[in-house]
Amino acid sequence: MLTEETVIMFGALIALGLVFLGTLALLWPSRGMPDAASGEPRQRWRSSHPRHAAGARERYLKRAKASEATPIGRPQSTQTVAPARVTATPVTAAPVSPVSIAPAPPTPAPVSPTPTTSAPVTPTALVDYCLELSQQHRHADVVETASAALATDAPAERRPAGAHESAALWSILGLAQQGLGDHAAARAALDTAIATAPDLERPKYQRQLVALALAAARDLMAAAGAPAAPDSDGRVSSLRDALVWLARGRAAAPDDAELRELTATAETRLWPAYEQLVLALSQRQEFRAARGILREALERPDVPPARAETFRELFSGTFSGEIGQLTAQAIRSMQEARESEALSALERAERLLESVHDEALPPKRREEVDRRLWWSYDKLGRRRVDTGAFEEALEPLVRALRLAATAPDRQAETRGALVRAFEGWTESAALAIREVAGAGDREAALVRSDKLWTRLRAALHEGLTEQDLGVAFARVRRLFEEIGRP
Repeated sequence: MLTEETVIMFGALIALGLVFLGTLALLWPSRGMPDAASGEPRQRWRSSHPRHAAGARERYLKRAKASEATPIGRPQSTQTVAPARVTATPVTAAPVSPVSIAPAPPTPAPVSPTPTTSAPVTPTALVDYCLELSQQHRHADVVETASAALATDAPAERRPAGAHESAALWSILGLAQQGLGDHAAARAALDTAIATAPDLERPKYQRQLVALALAAARDLMAAAGAPAAPDSDGRVSSLRDALVWLARGRAAAPDDAELRELTATAETRLWPAYEQLVLALSQRQEFRAARGILREALERPDVPPARAETFRELFSGTFSGEIGQLTAQAIRSMQEARESEALSALERAERLLESVHDEALPPKRREEVDRRLWWSYDKLGRRRVDTGAFEEALEPLVRALRLAATAPDRQAETRGALVRAFEGWTESAALAIREVAGAGDREAALVRSDKLWTRLRAALHEGLTEQDLGVAFARVRRLFEEIGRP
């Protein structure tokens, strides 16, 4: 006899079994389970007979068509169609391959047709075609198509038929090149359009050129006003190019008020730009480049008189600045015992001074430059005299004496140093010539004595007198008597 505990245990086991079976039914429904929506048994797309597969596919298509016919957002009809009863008949034939419904291919997204790049053959159609491309901002295609049609080797059937079509095509080409940012090519194309167009159509293309000139000039003036580098050469170049554009526009439309006003603004900004650039170059000691900018500014016919006077002063200042740079370089070389480099720098400065016209360098500034050069030459010569390099001291002291011609005090100071250099040189040279003659080489002694005498005579034409060189001449005459030279 079963006890109460045994009955409870069996009941719990049966309940667990039912729960397990229910879970399996939910996870893996059997083929005969009814569909929750339609009450129709779920059918897989696999059947043991072709007729069953065909019926299932027909029911699937009916449901799909019904779902498509129902508008979105509107509840479907609750009426259900009674499914046809399918009776499974055992078949002993071989199983048939499963029948599957392939999904419908996706509908491609609509693609906007791309205009063809091949140009029409008719000249009128060619102009319309390029105009259409231009309106679509396809500037590169316009340039390619129009350039090919306007080329000298283009086929006759593709060339513009006459002046009207040719001018129109050149105009469209110019506008396309302007759209690409090539203002120079756009200007050339519009110039050709103006030259090609019939007389009645020419004003239209002239107005296009004026519009192009205004746009290009405004862009260049905006670039010149950028705060990136106010003293750069780019600022002057931009303003100068803007004036070139405006001049071309005024040639096409002389009475255009906007062109005239913009030209005045560009000129007003150009002159201070010249001055700032010159000052910046001078500060960087690029004096030759600064003089080139000033020559360009002074050669412009529209330079105001007051600005021209300022530019001339700056021009002379570049010479004195460069000479000052060279003299400073010579002094540094002397301090570092590189006297040959010092002399070379002073010679370059003196050549530069000689190349300057009197009107380019006022007398006061020239006197200042002369004094600077004199001081450098005199210092170099005295340095060599003090070290016993008498012959090497002659050239810088002679140059210093020439530069001190207008200053008696400086002249007397340099003359005394030059006389000491000649006296020291003749003494050492006479001693060397006696040694050569004593060694039996009389011909070499005569050659060297001739050189000594010639140099002394030349000094009489370099600012010294025979009285200044009395001691030197006396030494040379004694030398001649010793070696038997007349």
